[in-house]
Amino acid sequence: MTPHDTLTPGGHEDLSSGRSERAAGQQRRRVLGLMRSSGAPVDARQVADALNIHVTTARFHLTTLEAQGAIRRGAGTRSGGAGRPRLTYELAPRLDYADIVALFATHLGGTAEEREQRAVRIGADLARRTRLTAGRTADSVTDLVVDALDELGFQTRAVVEAFGAVTVGICTCPLAEIAVDAPEVVRGIQQGLIQEVVDSNTETLGGGYRVSVQPDPQAGSCEVSLLLEAESGC
Repeated sequence: MTPHDTLTPGGHEDLSSGRSERAAGQQRRRVLGLMRSSGAPVDARQVADALNIHVTTARFHLTTLEAQGAIRRGAGTRSGGAGRPRLTYELAPRLDYADIVALFATHLGGTAEEREQRAVRIGADLARRTRLTAGRTADSVTDLVVDALDELGFQTRAVVEAFGAVTVGICTCPLAEIAVDAPEVVRGIQQGLIQEVVDSNTETLGGGYRVSVQPDPQAGSCEVSLLLEAESGC
């Protein structure tokens, strides 16, 4: 089995499931990358020309990213001095995730177990406050989590899916340095944050997933494992 092949909860391979959403998610990540490198508001035509896609497709991705809270509308400028203002978009201001976690690690106090449990609750609240749970359209847990991690500054190395379990390997973890001294805080915040994103989309995904996180600060990466949680029968 190759990475990114999709399996149904029963372990049966379904190669077509989620492909269109995965492709759309990849294009939206390209749009975000373009906006980060631009340093100025962009419109749909600029995105279309830069990424070699149709302007309608560019407009769709911009609208979706706006609904997700990743970008916001710019002030807009008139072209030619007449007509409607040109609709532009810019990156939405976001909290610095690594700095926040560093503060939590310093001030949480208590035992390691207590700090981790508090960090789980903080992570869930952080997901809601930064709108990571809003407007998600992915129909697979893989796309959902990879998109959320991308917004937080993580770079995904590989995704392996097998028999209802998903393992996401990350090659760049902005929290690796913090995890050296406070792994329980990093683990708790990531678990709470990703679990909240997944739980907020259970109906769309068609099932629940239990999230476990294992930071690996020595290698400069963090591994995120998502396990399918079986529904209890009546």
